[in-house]
Amino acid sequence: ESCAPGDRQSSTMSKAPNGALPEFAMLIDGTLTKSEEKFGVINPSSGEVFAHAPHATQAQVDEAVAAAKKAFRSWQAVPLSERKLAMAKVKEAYDQHRDELADLLVREQGKPLASAKGEVAGAAGLMKKAIELTVPPEVYSDTATRRIEVVRKPIGVVAAITPWNFPIFCSVAKFAPAIVLGNTVVWKPSPFTPLTALRMGEILQSALPPGVLNVVTGDDKQRFNVGAHLTSHAGVSKVSFTGSVPTGKKIMSACSSDVKRVTLEMGGNDAAIVRKDVDVKAMAPKVFSGAFNNSGQICCAVKRCFVHEDIFDEFKDELVRCAEKATFGDGFEVGVEYGPLNNKMQLDKVSALVEDARAQGCEVLCGGGRREGSRGFFYEPTIVSNIKEGVRLFDEEQFGPVMPITPYKSDEEAVARANDSEYGLGGSVWTSDFATGNALASKLLAGTVWVNQHTDLTEAPFGGFKQSGLGREFGSFNVASFTEVQTLSLAKQDV
Repeated sequence: ESCAPGDRQSSTMSKAPNGALPEFAMLIDGTLTKSEEKFGVINPSSGEVFAHAPHATQAQVDEAVAAAKKAFRSWQAVPLSERKLAMAKVKEAYDQHRDELADLLVREQGKPLASAKGEVAGAAGLMKKAIELTVPPEVYSDTATRRIEVVRKPIGVVAAITPWNFPIFCSVAKFAPAIVLGNTVVWKPSPFTPLTALRMGEILQSALPPGVLNVVTGDDKQRFNVGAHLTSHAGVSKVSFTGSVPTGKKIMSACSSDVKRVTLEMGGNDAAIVRKDVDVKAMAPKVFSGAFNNSGQICCAVKRCFVHEDIFDEFKDELVRCAEKATFGDGFEVGVEYGPLNNKMQLDKVSALVEDARAQGCEVLCGGGRREGSRGFFYEPTIVSNIKEGVRLFDEEQFGPVMPITPYKSDEEAVARANDSEYGLGGSVWTSDFATGNALASKLLAGTVWVNQHTDLTEAPFGGFKQSGLGREFGSFNVASFTEVQTLSLAKQDV
């Protein structure tokens, strides 16, 4: 059935009996558990509360950690082949609810339905990759008298602290490999997007032994901070976090008290360097997409754009055309490419950064404000020119649908300015000269650098230089992230 722009695609979520808002339960030790306290979850397209999530008590968080610790004692001894079979059951249960989860993701995160379905599918792919993990021993020496080998051992209870921009994908990236590798997990999602996590806990309840996967939620504004208690908990052996740099620093500090293992995937201020030899009309839409996908709410999105002075005006005009053609709105509206910002806090931050730039004489070429007449957290696609270092919008991570662009004279200048940042998550070079582009890419101080693309993630390790993170995720690096290294010097006969 065809739909015209502005039509709404069907939704699977219904209200609770008597018109009450839906409520969700946590998963603790294999049991669905509610809490006396709860908090509202806001649909960012409407600005209205549409469901309630439980705010865990300290006792409930302690119970979840205790359950995970108890389950770890037996789960770590389960052969890897059987843990893989368990994850296959997890994937089977998950796959049966993909459409429902995509629908819920649109409601709590705001992204268009097609993007939500893409995220849900991508998470299923991560489960498949986790099932394919291998952990062979590394043999360093094997003589007539002694064999020295290195093996990998599960760490223990993993606290997975996950973000609101890709709440399903980023969570599965943590718990799927962690569980396959013999750990147990307490998953704490963002308070802005807790519902997909809670629903997944319910869906996966019978796929794993009790305590192997637990889901607890909490509103960070309330008296008891669930995330802070979890990350400092003596029963937690590893914290895997995706989110902002300030929160990541707090977690790193909390982990230092008992030397918890920690992986931090944090923010970036990615630079795109556009050389003068590009085909402007072909490349501008790709750079635009690298900045504005998910409404700019991607840790490794383009957040600073350096364009060679010879093509600056032409490229700037083409970016503005892309922004003016972009369709944004409620994620259930057919044809929508970009949704709202996820929450009012982020909307206020983006608005403040643009207003600060405007006050300092920067030129707002298009957008530059909230969507008129909308109660949701919409911000118009915005391009800002006449901007450079020293302006907050240029120096800080905006994490929204705003891109500052600035001219440069030489490759050397562009690389130096791109590297002049406390962040180092991603970067890109755009050129028709592949040899030069590849050489420049290697000079950027970032965890992932692309040539003629941006934000395209593969199975390769992902993480940041400098304050953008600590450790890596994906691929074989999941083994390093969720295991301890043990060296065994084994006797074969007495000397």
